[in-house]
Amino acid sequence: MKYKNKNVLVYGMSVSGEWVTKLLLKLRANVFLYDDDIEMLRTKNMCNCFFVNVVNETLIQEFDAIIVSPAIEKDNQVIAWANKYGIKVFSELEFSAQFCKKLVAVTGTNGKTTTVELITAILNKKYKAVACGNIGYPLARAVLGKRSTIKVAEVSSFMLEHCQTFSPHVATVLNIEADHIIRHKTMEEYTKTKLNIFKNLKTTDYAVVNLDNNVHAPLDCLTLTYSYSHMADVRVKEGSIYLHNEKVIDLNELKIKGKHNVYNVMCAICYGYIYKVKIEDIRNALINFVPASHRIENLGQVNNINFVNDSKSTNIASTLASTNTIKGSIILLLGGSKKGLDYKKLFDKLNKRVTQVVAFGDIAQDLINANMERFKIHKSKNLSSAFDFAVSVAKQNDTILLSPASASYDEFNNYVERGKAFEQKVRNYEAKTKQK
Repeated sequence: MKYKNKNVLVYGMSVSGEWVTKLLLKLRANVFLYDDDIEMLRTKNMCNCFFVNVVNETLIQEFDAIIVSPAIEKDNQVIAWANKYGIKVFSELEFSAQFCKKLVAVTGTNGKTTTVELITAILNKKYKAVACGNIGYPLARAVLGKRSTIKVAEVSSFMLEHCQTFSPHVATVLNIEADHIIRHKTMEEYTKTKLNIFKNLKTTDYAVVNLDNNVHAPLDCLTLTYSYSHMADVRVKEGSIYLHNEKVIDLNELKIKGKHNVYNVMCAICYGYIYKVKIEDIRNALINFVPASHRIENLGQVNNINFVNDSKSTNIASTLASTNTIKGSIILLLGGSKKGLDYKKLFDKLNKRVTQVVAFGDIAQDLINANMERFKIHKSKNLSSAFDFAVSVAKQNDTILLSPASASYDEFNNYVERGKAFEQKVRNYEAKTKQK
């Protein structure tokens, strides 16, 4: 589709909406902007665009295409009108992907950001690669950058809801665990949405598959596999990761810890192999890789208490992985806004080294009900009071772990803001301790 002089509505002015607007203006489209938060829309300083105050069925017919924010659900009335009149609805991801010659993608419930950053580090040993997508750096922004770069896109289920033609050269589904059930209604629908990443792979494209998960790739594309317990292209053997019969790296050389991160590393190695990065270069990238903030991030020890920031853990499986990675006694801070998760499953599998749970936020009472007195649990109003209680009961060498198993939207705009608030509480506690 040629976009010059076409009328395009951008619905949702998040960061992805802002960057896809810039891309549309470069394509010389007539760009119309709308957001459910009209007051927020008025604060946007977007030149050469038309601002829309009200969207109705009559107005929708004037557009040639609509690009929606990931926050817009597929049963939204605007989308229903667009479908009624045959108007194409794009996610920012799918729209921007039309202009990518070199695109690979990663989805999954957990590990997406770490894996995308690992892949980018490996590919940068031979090419120019950029991490983008669901990490605060939209694909549209990457498209407006250097054309020669390989775009390594983190893809969420929200993005995949509106994708019909999205077709990366390499794709993977890292894992599928219960998450976003309020949005997707059922686990089956959530799974189906995740698998959309494979839908348009061609015979020359690759699916990277974890043989230890029940995720199946399409039959009509190339496949590369990895596993902890099966024969695969990339696998763990005798404390090392092997690519076919060649050792890539010893597990103890990795700075990122935990079995879940070994899976992320194996997946990234597959991408490096597909793009013919040398084994030695892959190894060097992995040895020097430092994990992102807010994901099992060690904030240090204060007053003989260890503090770990795992704000990025927004579902049960991720929190379980975090508690299994940390050694010693744990005081676990759980809480946030609701996602429709069954927290009985969390307490069924929670590591017994958790000596105290502190439940906070909108889901605090839900957590207490799901616990059924299996773990010692205390209810706090918010993250700040949860932190204060945790410090008051912590013993020498305990780890206070923020791993919320929920979204942040009751108190914060995102997990990053939540993680920074936790880190600031640690620094304030450290300063207070030094004054004594």
